[in-house]
Amino acid sequence: MEKLLASFKTLSHLATQILFFIEVHETYTQNEDYLNKVKFKGHYSNLPLAKAISGSLLNYSLIISNSFFDEYNEEFTSSKHIEYADRINKLKKLTKPVLKRLSKWTNFKDYRNQFLAHNLRVNNNSIFDGDFAKQDYKIPYTNSENILLANMVKIIMNCIAIEFPELIEQLDWTENILSKTNFEYNEINVAEEVAEIWAQINVTIANT
Repeated sequence: MEKLLASFKTLSHLATQILFFIEVHETYTQNEDYLNKVKFKGHYSNLPLAKAISGSLLNYSLIISNSFFDEYNEEFTSSKHIEYADRINKLKKLTKPVLKRLSKWTNFKDYRNQFLAHNLRVNNNSIFDGDFAKQDYKIPYTNSENILLANMVKIIMNCIAIEFPELIEQLDWTENILSKTNFEYNEINVAEEVAEIWAQINVTIANT
């Protein structure tokens, strides 16, 4: 049960982030006029704040959603947890409509890998190469599609709770990524560090 619980905790953590998208979406759409009164400076001055929130959240949601379905399809499985094989197989049968709907977004993982989580390359070719052919991607693109995606995640979590209520009972709601990591905090002077980096670069330039 310990390994299955760990996988469920992973799913729960990812699902919480994905479902937060719905909350943010509803909040920013209800306050769009107010948010757009906030103006960016310089290069981004013509970008509405609400649109910036929407676009950034869309990309973040796609990354996290991919991680959720990777965990569910590859780790929360009967082959990885043989002692619960019958119950997991029943769960997978329950959630089959979700995965069937997910499969309609045929480039879901490709887009995550090629555009969001890595360095803008398709088959090791930069998308900015002169001979790069524009790609078609079938992904959750609109706000409504992303809300659907979030609800699909919610359905899976609800089905897990139906089949494995004991996992819910064992959740520690205070446990999160921050409780599993340590960070080294350093107070730095950004201006001084940037100036030092440029000084080193300028020395190299002068000596070449």
